[in-house]
Amino acid sequence: MQDRTLNLIKLLGNSKSTFLFGPRGVGKTTLAMHFLKEMSTIQQFLNINLLRGIQFSRYLKNPSLLASEIETILKKNEQLTVCIDEVQKLPSLLDEVHHLLVTYPKRLQFLLTGASARKLKRGGANLLAGRAWTLHLYPLTHLECEFDLNKALIYGTLPGVYLEDQAPERTLNAYVNTYLKEEIQIESRIRNLQAFARFLDVAAQMNGDPVNYSSIGREVGVSANTIKEYYQILEDTLLVFRIDGWTRSVRKQLLKSPKYYFFDCGILNTINGDIRTELKAGSRRFGDLFETLIILEIIRLNHYWETGFQFHYWRTNSGTEVDLILRKSPADPLIAIEIKSGLAPGPEDLSGLKSFLSENPNTKPIVLSRTPNAYEIEGIPILPWMEGIQSALQNKF
Repeated sequence: MQDRTLNLIKLLGNSKSTFLFGPRGVGKTTLAMHFLKEMSTIQQFLNINLLRGIQFSRYLKNPSLLASEIETILKKNEQLTVCIDEVQKLPSLLDEVHHLLVTYPKRLQFLLTGASARKLKRGGANLLAGRAWTLHLYPLTHLECEFDLNKALIYGTLPGVYLEDQAPERTLNAYVNTYLKEEIQIESRIRNLQAFARFLDVAAQMNGDPVNYSSIGREVGVSANTIKEYYQILEDTLLVFRIDGWTRSVRKQLLKSPKYYFFDCGILNTINGDIRTELKAGSRRFGDLFETLIILEIIRLNHYWETGFQFHYWRTNSGTEVDLILRKSPADPLIAIEIKSGLAPGPEDLSGLKSFLSENPNTKPIVLSRTPNAYEIEGIPILPWMEGIQSALQNKF
């Protein structure tokens, strides 16, 4: 199995139960099976995959069957690890899980995987009242594979696409057409399917740009509130990340509209119809995809490393901008990140950072780029992006 930064053995070795959420195809089942294999050397396990029709039907007809089966196993075993894959397909099982965790607090551990918590929350499902952690799994980061930047920018880093696929375009097209445009619509009970399909196209075109819900609504043919709901569906299903504008300013009028980034560059290119289009370094598209990839890497590693940053962007009404602001506590300095896809960013690339620093002096600025070696311009570090991401999240620069 491909090594993942999210180490379930290390995290859950204390018998803590957890939800493991992530979009389809990020490797949740593979990671869960590896965890069960490792745990099987020290205790009994039970694996339930609700994507299998037979198992789904059994528990759909009789959810209490889960408790009966587990209690039977516990008669012969002191401890038991239970994995329920795609738990959102049968939320009623969570009442049984809750009951079992209360009844056997020291003897049971559950690993509950799913595409997202949206369906569980919407249906008022039992989320176990703090008895389970919530973890997320994302596409591969640059630390988890032999990283090829161009390949990642074009095809993304879903494990099955990046590591194995001989026909990535077909796989990505199938993902978009069957999962995004069918399953998400069904799971989210979207009534106007044509409008949602048009919205996906516009949302991909707007990737990384401040959004105007009313403007998108007019283009799609629905209300601004409906566009907000569509974005919320994508956010809840972990298919996009939302980054809000930084709004603290005394002297400048700032843009407050949120930005949204799709969770994978390959999916983004596929929706945009660019998956077979040549990607040229130095082009606008290359720069946009590079920015998206870097921001996705920071979001993923912030979660895995539990560094606790919140994210914003900064943009004035006149267009001066900083790509990413990292904020922790009021006592900690802000980290302002400018992302440049060039090999040697110069003084002309620092205007946004300088403008932000003039209003927010308790800030550490940094530029992440494709430079092979680190250097400084007017005291601002220009770093290779891999090194710079780790430096920013660890606050060591």
